[in-house]
Amino acid sequence: MDLKKIKFGIELETVKATREKVAQAIQSVVGGTVAHIGTPYNFDPWEVTDAGGRKWKVVADGSLTRVDTKYRAKVVSPILVYEDIPQLQEVVRAVWNAGGRVNNQCAVHVHLDASIFDTKALVNLAKIVNKQEDLIVKALDVNPQRLERFTKKASEEFIRKIEKRKPKTKDELNKLWYGYQNHSPVHHDHTRYRGLNLHNVWYRGTIEIRYFNGTLHAGRIKIICNFVLRSVQRQSTTEPQVVGKER
Repeated sequence: MDLKKIKFGIELETVKATREKVAQAIQSVVGGTVAHIGTPYNFDPWEVTDAGGRKWKVVADGSLTRVDTKYRAKVVSPILVYEDIPQLQEVVRAVWNAGGRVNNQCAVHVHLDASIFDTKALVNLAKIVNKQEDLIVKALDVNPQRLERFTKKASEEFIRKIEKRKPKTKDELNKLWYGYQNHSPVHHDHTRYRGLNLHNVWYRGTIEIRYFNGTLHAGRIKIICNFVLRSVQRQSTTEPQVVGKER
């Protein structure tokens, strides 16, 4: 598949700047309007509707426990494509200039449009990541505390199941991922905390890559985007469709 056609989104966790300041920083780059949505209360979301009508969100993140609640901010991008990376970099620079910083609890998560992966491609991706995971973790210097809780390595039980049963449909894969047929996945399902998170395939129509330590370095963000897109390019099987839920 053409790299430039793969749809993706990104989440950037930050500290030190309020959600309002982060939202205003985003708006300074993408244009449009800023609004304090406020609900649900625990996420206290701010929303930037850019000049093209896409929505950038800034929400509270409960995992950032070492700073005051008002300084916990997670930037959630709209659906992006390769050509959007330069603007994304400008957003990152603006957040930094507004006082945003990262600590060792922060992370970067990348979401990929799962509709371009059939079951065989998802299985192959899981096997490849499992085989190379130690190298990935070492190369990315994944924070050990995040590995223990929020970015766990692949479940060996899941890998054994897919190798033995060779699922042919996403429903069959769903049962192996959860251990039962899960027709109503919820956001905070415990299986989501993997470096390669397939829970989101059924929850919001994306594959989530969670290995990356937090950064507000625009060059590193570009490298992360390129790394993910190029890593999965060969595994994708169909032309992209609309992602099930906009992030």
